Amino acid sequence: MKLSAWALVISIIAMAGQPLRADERGDPERGLAVARQVCSECHAIQAQQLQSPQARAPTFLALATTPGMTATALSVALTTPHAGMPMFRLTAEQRDGIIAYILSLKQSGSPPGK
Repeated sequence: MKLSAWALVISIIAMAGQPLRADERGDPERGLAVARQVCSECHAIQAQQLQSPQARAPTFLALATTPGMTATALSVALTTPHAGMPMFRLTAEQRDGIIAYILSLKQSGSPPGK
């Protein structure tokens, strides 16, 4: 194996040991802008909003503070059809931004009602 191939293998192994965070891949500010356009009709997208416009749609804060919530779980939710959730055609950049924004809400405080 050539030196550059070994460098690639070592890089992949090093990255595999570190969890990826959405805020490293996406821009939360851009994610908020996309969420305002695409998600806000059904979801409460801001931390201070305690209830979503669509009662069955979880707030973004509730999603962010769900135990074990990860960028991977949010990515699956945004790319897999499921009951009540319309499928949007988001670019990878838009999806990563929304995920970064949702996960940034973890720092905003406790879940609604607590």
